[in-house]
Amino acid sequence: MIEKIISENKIVNYNNQPLLLLDFWASWCLTCAPATKQLEILQELRPNDVFMVAISDEKEEAISNYLRRNPIRLAVLKDYLPNSMIEYFNVYSRPYAVLLSLDGKILFQGHPSDINREMIDRFASQNKSKPQKKWDDLFYVVKNTNPVVKPINNGEIKIIKQPLGEKRMYIENGIFHYHGSLLELIKFLTAYSNHQIEFSNMTDYGVLLTCSESDLNSKPHILQSIEKQLSFNIQTGSKQVDATIIDVVNPNLLWDDKQINWNNGINPTYVVGSDRVEADNMTLKELANLLSDIKGTLHYYKGNDNSLRDWNFHYHYDNLMIEDLSSSFGIQLKKEKITLPLYIISP
Repeated sequence: MIEKIISENKIVNYNNQPLLLLDFWASWCLTCAPATKQLEILQELRPNDVFMVAISDEKEEAISNYLRRNPIRLAVLKDYLPNSMIEYFNVYSRPYAVLLSLDGKILFQGHPSDINREMIDRFASQNKSKPQKKWDDLFYVVKNTNPVVKPINNGEIKIIKQPLGEKRMYIENGIFHYHGSLLELIKFLTAYSNHQIEFSNMTDYGVLLTCSESDLNSKPHILQSIEKQLSFNIQTGSKQVDATIIDVVNPNLLWDDKQINWNNGINPTYVVGSDRVEADNMTLKELANLLSDIKGTLHYYKGNDNSLRDWNFHYHYDNLMIEDLSSSFGIQLKKEKITLPLYIISP
C-alpha cells in the first residue's frame, strides 16, 4: 500500500514488465541521489524488462522540496506509514533496493549499486511467462489519517539520548536534524575518522540533535553545546600509528568539482559499490576518512588542499587502487608512521 503517487516514471510507462524494482531513499541520505541516478540509467537501458519506483516514508513537503533540488525520473511514491513497505521489506539503511518478480518473489535485496544489466537480463529471462498485473495490483493508494507531527522549535541546539539506529541527516524548514550514533555525529562535526575518536570509560550511544541550519557554519560551537548538554568531556590527544598517507605528487591530474554533478549543495555525496568509489564534492581529507572507513585501515592526508573534488576509482584490491589513484589523480599512497591527533570522549 502507498499513500500517494508523487510523480510518474518519466523514462518508461508501466507495461507489465516482468520485474519491479523498489528504490528506497530519503532526503537526509547523502548517497541516495547518486544511487537513484544509477538506477535511472539502468531503467533507460532495460525499459521492457523492469519498472522502477522510488519510495520515501517522509512527509510530502520534504519529498517535494527534495525533488526540486534533485529531480527523480523514476516514479516517486510516498509510503503508507501504518503498514509501510519499508517495514515489510526490513529496510535497515538507505539507499536500499528490492527487486521483485510480478508474482511477488524477492529476487534481490541490498544496495542499488550491486544491481547491474546482467542481473536484470538474467531475472527477466527467468520470468518471461509473467502474470498480467495492473498498477492497482502492485500499489494500492490509501489515504493516511495519522496526526500531524508537532513542529520543531527553531534557534536552539538540542540533543537527547535515544536508542542506536540508522544514521539520518537532513534539513527541513531551516532546521538541521541528526539521528544516529554519538560517534558519527562527532565525526561529522570534526571531520575526523573513526581512528581519531576514542571513548574512555564509556561506550557509544544513539542521539537526536536539532539546531538551526545557520549553526552548521560553526560546528565547534555545536560540539561545545552537546558536550555540555550530555555531560561528557572532550580532550585532545595523539598517538603514534602506522598510516597510509595520501600524497598528491601531480596536482594537475586532480579532478575539480565539475566532473560529477549529483547535487547542488556543498555536502559530499558518494557511492561505494562492490569495487569502485564514486564521489561528488569531496575534499582530500574527506576522501582519506572515507577510505579509512571502507578499507578498515587508517588513511591520512597531511596537506592543506581543501578544494571540493570529484572522484571515481577502484578501491577493493590495493594494487588496483594504487594504480588507479596514481594514473587518474596523481596520488601516491605510501606507508608512514605518524602522530595522529585524537579526540578522547569521557564521562
